[in-house]
Amino acid sequence: MRFLSRLRARRPEAKAAPNPLLARTLPGDAVATPRRYDRLASEAYQQNVVAYRAINLVARGVASIPLEVMVGEVPMDRHPLLDLLRRPNPKLKGAGLLYEMVGFYLIAGNSYALKIGPEGRPPGELWLMRPDTMAVIEGADGVASGYRQSVLGRRQIFDAAAMLHWKSFNPLSDWYGMAPLEAAAMAIDAHNEGSRWNLALIQNGGTPSGVLYQEEGGVPLTEAQFAHLKTQVEERHMGPVNAGRPLLLEGGLKWQHMGLSPKDMDWQAAKNMSAREIALAFGVPPQMLGIPDAQTYSNYAEARQSVWEDTIIPLAAELVGELNAWLAPEYGPNVRLILDLDEIPALEPKRQAKFDRLTRADFLTRNEKRAALGYGPNTKEDMNA
Repeated sequence: MRFLSRLRARRPEAKAAPNPLLARTLPGDAVATPRRYDRLASEAYQQNVVAYRAINLVARGVASIPLEVMVGEVPMDRHPLLDLLRRPNPKLKGAGLLYEMVGFYLIAGNSYALKIGPEGRPPGELWLMRPDTMAVIEGADGVASGYRQSVLGRRQIFDAAAMLHWKSFNPLSDWYGMAPLEAAAMAIDAHNEGSRWNLALIQNGGTPSGVLYQEEGGVPLTEAQFAHLKTQVEERHMGPVNAGRPLLLEGGLKWQHMGLSPKDMDWQAAKNMSAREIALAFGVPPQMLGIPDAQTYSNYAEARQSVWEDTIIPLAAELVGELNAWLAPEYGPNVRLILDLDEIPALEPKRQAKFDRLTRADFLTRNEKRAALGYGPNTKEDMNA
C-alpha cells in the first residue's frame, strides 16, 4: 500500500482530453500484425494433428457447400460470378479458393483476397494473400485506405476497394482479427509438449530419467571409468531398440529414478483434455476428431450435424456475406450469392424429419407445404384443397 501511495503521489495531474482517440496510428501508417503467424501455423497446423484435422474439417466443409447466384429473385446455377469462383486464377480451381480463405481465417484470424481486372468491369482473377505479408494502412477517417504487402523486401500498395479483408472479432485490435489458434495456444502447447515428451521417453527406452550414484565410502570414478560408463549407457541402454535391457552396475553404483512414469503423470488423460480444448476452440465436437472419452453426443451422426449447424454453415454464411458486399456488386445491383443447403448430406436426416412433419400436417395446403420446403407455388393446385 505504501508503494502504491508513492506512485499516486508522483503521478502528474491528469488532464481531460478534448475528444476520445479513435485511431492509434497516424493516417497512412501501416499497422503491424500483432502476432507471429509463422509460429501459429508451425506449432498448430503443421505439428498438431488435432488442430490440423479441425481446421481441415471446417475449411473443407465450407468449401463443399454449393453456391447459387440470385439475380433479383431468380436463382441461377450458371453465372459469370460462379465461373470466377470456380476458377479464380491459373493456380486455383474448384473449391480451392474458399478452402484456403477459410484456412487462413482459422489460422490467422485474417484472410485477404485481391481482385484484378479492368476498371469498370468484373474482375478477371482473384488472388489470395498470405496474412503475414499484409499490413493495414489506416485512412484519415479511421477506415483502411489501403493494404501493404511485403514479400522478400519488396512492397506493394493495394487500393482498399480491390482487397477483401475478412477478419474475425478481436477485442484488442481495430484492424486485425483474432485466430482461434490464439485462444487454443496453451492447449496446443500442452498437447505438443506431451507428444514430444512421449517420443523422448520412447527414444530413451521407455524409462524415466534417473541418476547413477555411489553409496558413502565408495571410491570415486576415474575419468576413464566415467567415460566408459557413459558410453555404455548411451549405446546399450538408450533408444527403442534397447528397451528392457538390464543395466549391470559395478563399483557400488546404484540407480535412482528422478522422473515420473507415464502412469504417475496421468499423461494420456492430460493429453486428451488438451485435445478437447483445441477442438472446442474450433467448434468441432471432439468425437469427430477421434479423441477418446469425448462422447458429447449419443452418436456420430448427431455430432456431425452439430458441427455443420453450429460451425460450418454459420462460417460459410459469414464468408458469403463478405463476398456479396465486396464482389457481387461488380455483376449488377441485384446479384448476390446464396448457399445451397439442400445438398449437404449431413443435414439429410433433419430435412427428412421436416418433410415427414409437413406431410402429416393436414391443416396446410399443398402450396403452403411447398413454401415451407422452399419451393414455389403450384398454380394448377386448388388452394382450398
